[in-house]
Amino acid sequence: MKKILAIVALLIVIAGGWFGYNYWHETYQTQTAYAQVGEAVKKNSKTSDGKNYKVNGKQYYYYHYEFDFVLKDRTTRHLSYSSGESANPTPLAPGSYVTAEISQKRVVKGPNPITLANIPSAVQAKLK
Repeated sequence: MKKILAIVALLIVIAGGWFGYNYWHETYQTQTAYAQVGEAVKKNSKTSDGKNYKVNGKQYYYYHYEFDFVLKDRTTRHLSYSSGESANPTPLAPGSYVTAEISQKRVVKGPNPITLANIPSAVQAKLK
């Protein structure tokens, strides 16, 4: 009986490790990607109950973007991104280029402005 319990416990640990690694890999394992900034949508920040989020009487806003990122191997990945919330957020310039560290599910770091000259030529052709 002890051997069966030990085997079941070992299988549970192995399965948990496998699912945990897959989650980490899809969510946090990043690649460098490039995108052109489109039009941003300015939105009011809301609390969990749907009311407008205010700090010291000031309404907080954020910008929402939809990016078509191009990776170095020229594959594309569509991800959404929302800027940080503040009373006066600064949007990214439409038509400019950005670089970011992205996973399969999200933008992990960035987006940061970049010049077209600093983007690999193979990626530039895909961005245009």
